[in-house]
Amino acid sequence: MNLASILVSVSLASSVAVSSTPVEKQLLAISPHDFAQQFNAVAHDAGEKMALPDFRAKPGWHRAKTSEGISVLVRGAHTGYAIEEVIVVCQTSEQCLQTISTAAQAIDSTIDQSLLQRFVAARIAEQLGEVALVISGLVYLVVNPEDEDYVALVIRPYLPQQELTAHTQAALHRDPAPAHGT
Repeated sequence: MNLASILVSVSLASSVAVSSTPVEKQLLAISPHDFAQQFNAVAHDAGEKMALPDFRAKPGWHRAKTSEGISVLVRGAHTGYAIEEVIVVCQTSEQCLQTISTAAQAIDSTIDQSLLQRFVAARIAEQLGEVALVISGLVYLVVNPEDEDYVALVIRPYLPQQELTAHTQAALHRDPAPAHGT
């Protein structure tokens, strides 16, 4: 399954109707370029052998494979100097949690890594229902469709105006597929 198909599946698997209340779009205050540099620094400090290329500060999708079967996607805001969301797609379990942890720490250096890893593991093992984790104003969504062979973690700003469910939060940012990235 190619990456565009996975993103379509992520959107469809987590789509539900949302409130008609207008919602102000929130952004992550980090550029795609700065995110890639921070990701690489965190990976290096942890002794991980993964790296992202130098994403340019531009709008739209940036994507890179950090290892076989694992991709990191970053959607730059319309100015290119902020991020709308980060998605880690794992089609293999090897290096998946490390990549998720590295991406989360690149955005928020104060993240409780053990809490995030326990949450992701519990969602994958279906010990938790369709819930999202909110830490420091960020929402972490795990998408794990039963009929597909991947797990995706979506990181985006929490939208407190909306009901806190993975389905609702994910549906707020539906996008059929990314444009060609860097």
